[in-house]
Amino acid sequence: MSPLDDAGRLDHLRAEVAAFHTCLDGDLGAPVAACPGWDVASLATHLGRVHRWATSALGSDDEPAFAPRPGTVPLAGWYADGAAALVGELAARDPAQPCWTLWPPAVVGFWGRRQVPETLVHRWDAQPALGRPPAADADLAADGVAEVVDVMLPRQMALGRQSALAFAHELRDGERSWVIGSGERAVLTAPAADLLLLLWKRRTLGDVLSAGAVLTGPQATAETVLAAALTP
Repeated sequence: MSPLDDAGRLDHLRAEVAAFHTCLDGDLGAPVAACPGWDVASLATHLGRVHRWATSALGSDDEPAFAPRPGTVPLAGWYADGAAALVGELAARDPAQPCWTLWPPAVVGFWGRRQVPETLVHRWDAQPALGRPPAADADLAADGVAEVVDVMLPRQMALGRQSALAFAHELRDGERSWVIGSGERAVLTAPAADLLLLLWKRRTLGDVLSAGAVLTGPQATAETVLAAALTP
């Protein structure tokens, strides 16, 4: 079960888009280690386009197209405008209203859920590039872990990007737990933020184990599952 509801996600989205926006007062040319070949400006352009793409999907039955960023528009303002439009549309619409989505349920609330970890992970990408220590709310990160299990991996498999997993990996954050795959199981206990970043390949298993995570069961099983195409 997800730890957040639609209203809670919208509050977190407001906070995450604002936190990412503060990164745009730094060195826009700083390289982003998590996204090889990108700098902070590239990352902001990507996220701004994703926000606009999701906004275009709200209230529509058709998949929207990505629009380019006008080269003459200041980046920080362009990003802020797109983020504000996304938050405003989500706040104004019924989460149960039908619209086009990547995966069921085909309702507005899907985008309220999807855009929070999207923004969180990229904010986490940007802050270290600027020498700023990142952090994440535990419930928000747990909601993102649940999304990978409930949405991202099933979609990857349906699209033929990932075959059925031959092993299972259980992820635990205190009393919460999620299981990926089936069969022989490894269990990893770590803070939800570390688990989320691990699933999105921003951390390695070695990283989280070095930070104090506890693994029981075969490490090779855990590594096999985590190496899979769990997310796009």
